[in-house]
Amino acid sequence: MKDRGYKFLIFVFYTVSLFILLFFIKVRLTPNVYLKTGVKIILLFIICLLIYFSSYILVKKLNYDKKILKINLIIYFLIYIITIFNLTLFDEIYGRQGFNIVKWNKELFDMYINTSFNIIPFDTIKLFINGYINDLVTLKDFFTNVFGNLCAFMPFSIFIPLIFKRINKYYKFLIVMTIIIIVIELLQFITMSGACDIDDLILNLLGVSIMYFIIKIKIVNKYINKLFLFE
Repeated sequence: MKDRGYKFLIFVFYTVSLFILLFFIKVRLTPNVYLKTGVKIILLFIICLLIYFSSYILVKKLNYDKKILKINLIIYFLIYIITIFNLTLFDEIYGRQGFNIVKWNKELFDMYINTSFNIIPFDTIKLFINGYINDLVTLKDFFTNVFGNLCAFMPFSIFIPLIFKRINKYYKFLIVMTIIIIVIELLQFITMSGACDIDDLILNLLGVSIMYFIIKIKIVNKYINKLFLFE
């Protein structure tokens, strides 16, 4: 009887998470209807939380194989990747226009090169620091562009070593992350969506490196494994 109750609860959790996901997709595909970034994050967090509790019940209460935890981890990772691609290429709130490529013209391309393309290291970072010091850039814009780029890719430091055991060494992880970030920057350049900026690469890599070494701290690593029910 108890097992039936747990199974019903799991059914409810997965059903609710599916409905939230469908709602999220419907809103995303509806023209001129936008969700604030905070609302998107909350919705995706609720989905992950419901999946987490479902997996906890399956493993801890119904004694299912722990392999299901790896599947859930991959689901979290895919949700995170979709979120990253949405934020970097398609999020209208941040001025992303991922489909600019379909209306490509020289004028639009020249404007993009002049305003959103940078290959000089630390040029954009210095621009935002000086702008904030001289009250030309708000704290929100400074935080979004500098600390946002520093933190945005940090979850990769958790997901990649846990899912892909062969990429556990730092040098391998750094190579993979460099490729991922460059691909995203090139997609931004090709679609003329967001900024293609070497400073983004620098901040992203600095952020994932900081998080990588934090996670390697013994007590933190133990907590991460407990969090994902691997212990």
